[in-house]
Amino acid sequence: MPLKTRAARVGSMDVNRMAPVELRVFALFAAAAAAGQSITIREVAGLAGPNGRTIGSRSAMSIAGDLVDSGLLALSPPLGVVGLDGPIQVSVAGRDTAEPAPALPRPASPLLPELREPTAPVAAPAAASPTRSARTAPEPGSSKEARRPREPKLPKGGEQAGLKRFGVLTVPPGLPEPLLTELTAIVEGFRAHQAGGVADLTVVAELTKRKAAALTLWADAPYPLGTGLVRAEADRARRAYETTLQQLAQQRGIPWESARPDAEPGGHWAVSGLGEPVRGALTYIGRTAPGTAPVARLLALVCLLRGVGSGVANLTGPDLRGVCGKEAELAVGELTASGWLTVDVEDLLATEEDPVGCGVPGAEGFALGKLPRTRSSGWVARLISHKKLRKQPAHVRLAALGITSHSDANGEARVEVAFLTDLTATAADRVTTAAETLVTDGWLTEARIEEGELRARIAPDALIYVEALRTNTPVQTLQAAAKAAAAATPDAAPA
Repeated sequence: MPLKTRAARVGSMDVNRMAPVELRVFALFAAAAAAGQSITIREVAGLAGPNGRTIGSRSAMSIAGDLVDSGLLALSPPLGVVGLDGPIQVSVAGRDTAEPAPALPRPASPLLPELREPTAPVAAPAAASPTRSARTAPEPGSSKEARRPREPKLPKGGEQAGLKRFGVLTVPPGLPEPLLTELTAIVEGFRAHQAGGVADLTVVAELTKRKAAALTLWADAPYPLGTGLVRAEADRARRAYETTLQQLAQQRGIPWESARPDAEPGGHWAVSGLGEPVRGALTYIGRTAPGTAPVARLLALVCLLRGVGSGVANLTGPDLRGVCGKEAELAVGELTASGWLTVDVEDLLATEEDPVGCGVPGAEGFALGKLPRTRSSGWVARLISHKKLRKQPAHVRLAALGITSHSDANGEARVEVAFLTDLTATAADRVTTAAETLVTDGWLTEARIEEGELRARIAPDALIYVEALRTNTPVQTLQAAAKAAAAATPDAAPA
């Protein structure tokens, strides 16, 4: 069956109706088949998708499977047994028919390897029958060309011998010899680890770290050796290294923050997860200093987390009174007078149910994703409305936010006093007083000043807020889970 007729029967796999990424995958397989060279799924996974990122091994495997199922390609060995790095021989359906396969333009992306055209003569195809019926494939070994062993290709003058590819990258001539040696050692290290059959995250972390460093050196080389693609792969390797460290920390049961590349032995590591965007918002409020009263900065924080991205924070009268209490008019007046917030004060104070959109010009220059923004806003709202904090002055609640967000997974908090004074719009002695108040009310179990830092310990009842930051989980979800676990535990038998 001619290729065009066969392609018309496979729906989305018609070359005239393929999505761009599917067409590029097909083009890469077709180029490999034309050159008589093998290819791996990992190389296919390096093609760029619609979003500019590589399509990944899962998409590469899926598209390759669709092409095989549609009859456009024949792969040997089958996808189910070859793995990601096994060499695959490609045959394009229809190459043995009288009608040649459609000419596909070679994509100009640097992701595609430069494949040489075949130099061996190609036998003329058999004459087509009048009815152009489906043909049977020739028996293996029937062609002398098929039986002729391939001669190894020797490097031409000036052509670099040795390592040809590094992942999705083609190794160009001219790279320094020490870098080539390191790249080769990294490839051999990954192959040896894979051949061992047992995943060792320590080995993977070390190899990935070396890979990120080597690719960074490669990317720093002048063009055409260093390219944007090499830089993107270096960034990708660096992120993979951090992810491996996080998995290793989880495997060992230690805080992920202590396994970071920049972590100092014996240091203090505030929780990551949601803790990073929350600390970023608190730092932004302390740096931009909206208003001179602590209550103004607390309202600014709430409006920042509600309005970042859209530029509009929706508030009602009850929201405003819950944050500011009797100082609501003072807080709104300071923020509007400084241009940090744009809203009619009387309209905002008068509304009860219908929210009023408040412009937040002061949020310009600050960015958060949608999910971190929503969860950070919910975390702040839950904490300042806690029964131990909701009646406290604004500077005490801001201090609780700053201390809790700088706690590690065990509840030990360390935060610079200068950071708290900027955040709360108070002096250092009032920060100390606020910490003592939090100890008295049971939010903290201890607090002291050492070397310009406030060092405190979060009370057991408040550790759920630290866990919410660490796991990027809403507080109410953790509270519901704790209640369900308590309800499922039978009461102890009376003595």
